[in-house]
Amino acid sequence: MIAKKLTALLLAGATAVGLTVPAGAISPTGATMLLTTGAMRAMTEAGLENNGVSTTPPAQDGRSIGFYGLEETVRTYNQTIQGLKRTLASVGSTDVVGPIEDQIWNYQIQNSNLQAQMQSYEASANALEDQLNGLGNEGSESLRAALNAQIEQMNRLAYSAEQSIAANTAIINGLEDSKDDAPADLADTYATTEKQVENTANQIVMGAQTQYITLCSLNDNVAALDRTIAAIDRQIPVIEKQYEIGMASALDVETIKNQRATAVSSKTTLEAQIASLENSLSLTLGNSAGTTVHVQKVPEVRDYDLRQMNYEKDLEEAKDNSYTIWQMRDALRQASNDYEDSVTSTLDAYNAAKINLEAAQEQVENDFRDIFNDVTEKRRLLDAAEDDLALAETNFQVSEVQYDQGMISQLEYENAKDTLETARAAVTTAETNLFISYNTYNWAKRGVMQ
Repeated sequence: MIAKKLTALLLAGATAVGLTVPAGAISPTGATMLLTTGAMRAMTEAGLENNGVSTTPPAQDGRSIGFYGLEETVRTYNQTIQGLKRTLASVGSTDVVGPIEDQIWNYQIQNSNLQAQMQSYEASANALEDQLNGLGNEGSESLRAALNAQIEQMNRLAYSAEQSIAANTAIINGLEDSKDDAPADLADTYATTEKQVENTANQIVMGAQTQYITLCSLNDNVAALDRTIAAIDRQIPVIEKQYEIGMASALDVETIKNQRATAVSSKTTLEAQIASLENSLSLTLGNSAGTTVHVQKVPEVRDYDLRQMNYEKDLEEAKDNSYTIWQMRDALRQASNDYEDSVTSTLDAYNAAKINLEAAQEQVENDFRDIFNDVTEKRRLLDAAEDDLALAETNFQVSEVQYDQGMISQLEYENAKDTLETARAAVTTAETNLFISYNTYNWAKRGVMQ
């Protein structure tokens, strides 16, 4: 019975972190090599320290952080979000009218100069005409031809100046229209940029929350491994005693010790992952590399919170806030404007934009339904875990009485306690899963779905 309970506990610990029990035990030769390698590494590190070379990074300043307040901290101090806000502010402060007025002024100056040139050419042509008419019958043919050629050249230059004035005038008229449209175009660009900045910031906040929840789960997995290691430590003397009296083999002893080494190694790996993720979350929060953070618990989802969920009302809110639907609506608006301005020759682009908007709305409704149902399912699983915990508590109370009366050994009592702790851990996991689902639901209402 004890062996079965220990095996079950080991499997639970292994499942929590993806452990697998190796098929064979470590040979004495392998163990020796591991010890030798460890000793050599220690000697090498000691030598580096003695030479003034640090083998470990400097200690970080650790700060505790809770889930509530996480979003505000990210939005206030995250460097990427701050950069996006500065970009948005730059768009809003852009002078779109001044540069256009400068261009209009330059073209007007050109036209003024061209007008003066045209008048000069026309005056020269008139003077040459008068000179030609004044010759009467006395002028030679060659002189008359030269004067006619000069008159024609002056007229061509005047006509060229007149054409340039007309071209510049057309450009000025276009710039005047652009100047009138510029404020509205800037407002449209600002609104679009603001929406994009908001969506990007939301994704960063969601990423920080995901890191926070992941860290909570990893900490729970470390606690599960601690229970597994403690159970193995209680079982090792039993197996060794059984080996002494011939009830267990040397392989049994090596196997359980190898299981302990595997659990310890997995815990070390998890702790390294936790440290790395804590540093990543700290940077997301806007801290320097010299600061890390340690998360607290995942908040509890109250029954009151679940009762406030209203599918129809919340779906409409999700659709109104949906970034995807907004993108499709914006594309439809642009397609409509392009068609009205004859930018496109057919209705194909407009009709395609309408179809894309309808598809986006359908997708949002479908995704929201799945998210809503998932919250209900996670609540059901939490209820089941709590029922299992209640049963485990009852069984443990029986084990306590049996232990006090000497009916079971201390090992059996400790195993019963481990069973109770495993049930409590299952409730914690179910609570975390419910919170993840509920938090996803709240983000969906805000228009963000992953």
